[in-house]
Amino acid sequence: MFPIYRREKLDTGWKHIHVNLGPGRRPADAPPYYVRYTVAGKRKWSDAFPTLQKAIDASEALPLQLEAEAKQIPVAEVKTLQDGQRMPLRYAVAQFLERMSNTKRPHTVANFRITLTQFCEAMDDIRYLDQINVDTLRRYKEWMEAKPLAERTVFNRLVYVDIFLKKFKVQARLPKDERPTIEFESAQPFEKKELEKLFAVMDDENKLLFKFFLCRKQEVQFATWRDLNLEKGTFDISSKGKDDVGFKVKNHENRTVPLPDSLVKALKARQAGPHHPRWIFTNPSGFPDDHLLLRLKRFALKAGLNCGNCKREARGKAVTCATHPVCDHIYLHRLRKTCATAWSDAQIPVRDIQEWLGHKSLETTMIYLGVANPAKHRDKINAAFGD
Repeated sequence: MFPIYRREKLDTGWKHIHVNLGPGRRPADAPPYYVRYTVAGKRKWSDAFPTLQKAIDASEALPLQLEAEAKQIPVAEVKTLQDGQRMPLRYAVAQFLERMSNTKRPHTVANFRITLTQFCEAMDDIRYLDQINVDTLRRYKEWMEAKPLAERTVFNRLVYVDIFLKKFKVQARLPKDERPTIEFESAQPFEKKELEKLFAVMDDENKLLFKFFLCRKQEVQFATWRDLNLEKGTFDISSKGKDDVGFKVKNHENRTVPLPDSLVKALKARQAGPHHPRWIFTNPSGFPDDHLLLRLKRFALKAGLNCGNCKREARGKAVTCATHPVCDHIYLHRLRKTCATAWSDAQIPVRDIQEWLGHKSLETTMIYLGVANPAKHRDKINAAFGD
């Protein structure tokens, strides 16, 4: 029970006077009454109550109400939770996201938050985890398709819900034959001529930035000078010292990646001149740049690398990638795949490539290794058929 106060006007002004409700004490009625409570370390006051009894009732009910607000669930579900009976869905989601925020990158947490919040809203008749079954997931899939959301988005959000349910040992899963069929694109590294065209339209600053894309986007975005060992020609990928920007290495796998001598030489030149004391690459405001994909797409358009067929809505108008930076075939991971393929073409052992890419599975690494241009093997192809 939270303390109750009444207001009394003194010579020095209005003052809150604590109402003593100890054994044998029943003060005379002197409304209005207020309940004082604390939320997130801040003291707050309730609205005024016309009688002492109403203030007492509110004070006794307030702890349950505050817990319900904190967990974003109805008061009745708080009682159920306290009784150890059923796990409310919204409470489970809040608990899951809180735990995830301590171990996963902000971008990953944000994707789960969007998906699970949407799941709760779409399935508003589901109050508890034990109500979720295959029919629930079918309804959620139909709800997303009616929005309509893209097949890949529907597929990804069903996966996110699966991960959430697995965490709480809920067995319901949508059968594979009822999920969207997604064709995962094989590795499409840039050809040498394409890279030459791309770098030809870039200034030295952007050439250095995009040649550094042998890592994931955020690993480049939040690269610091301390991560480099230019004498050894290596780049250490680590979360250390980056808590302030919320950067976490994917799967918490710190690793060291070798840099080619040409890139080391360019980085040394950059370090010798004016540069940011912490970040290797920044936007004009001196912060890590988060618009790298759009920048790459603009360079690709300028270099004439767009396919010319992709269509998008831009400011209410239909545009194509023939005239705008919206080509679906231009994306940052192509640079990473280009690097992986170059390593493979140089006959570097695939296990080393797996380590440098930060993959747990060799199968994932194989996806990144692009198939060589058939023209490179024309003589061998002809020899195989006796030509």
